[in-house]
Amino acid sequence: MSLNRALLCAVSGVLVFIPGFSSEGKSGDAVPAAQSGDAEAGADQEVLKINAECNAAELRGDVAVMDNCETDDFTHTHANGTVEHKAAYLKGVGSGAHKFLALDLSDVHVRSYAAAAIVEGHLHLRANNNGKIADVNNLFMTVWTKQRGEWREAAWIAVRLPERQLGASANE
Repeated sequence: MSLNRALLCAVSGVLVFIPGFSSEGKSGDAVPAAQSGDAEAGADQEVLKINAECNAAELRGDVAVMDNCETDDFTHTHANGTVEHKAAYLKGVGSGAHKFLALDLSDVHVRSYAAAAIVEGHLHLRANNNGKIADVNNLFMTVWTKQRGEWREAAWIAVRLPERQLGASANE
């Protein structure tokens, strides 16, 4: 199993422990997996809006806004398998070690579940990482949770698309 597939499996397994993904309520009765249509659509739009705002802050290198977007235990898993926790990731962005030049999302889908949401899609990323330009196409998944009434990003994971998938998706 590739490292990227193993990382996706691990992140998927962690979702079981996020509030809203539990299959049992306090009384032991089953909790519906998703919200009603209107509530779900509203939550989906909220998450997509905050996701866009936080990505814009990342492009600007605005660490204060990014800090507010993320949970205290946020993790950022890069496509190469490197995992950074919130403090290290924000330090990298603030110092310019991670300087994003383009962060273009496409085929974005969101699923919300009460106090949690998953955003997935394709990502074209261009970055200057300590003087080395990276121009990559990835799949991404980010996990959001509602804390004290506000959506916060708990985890980000990217997986590099193989070249054969890049050509196939470009022709679709």
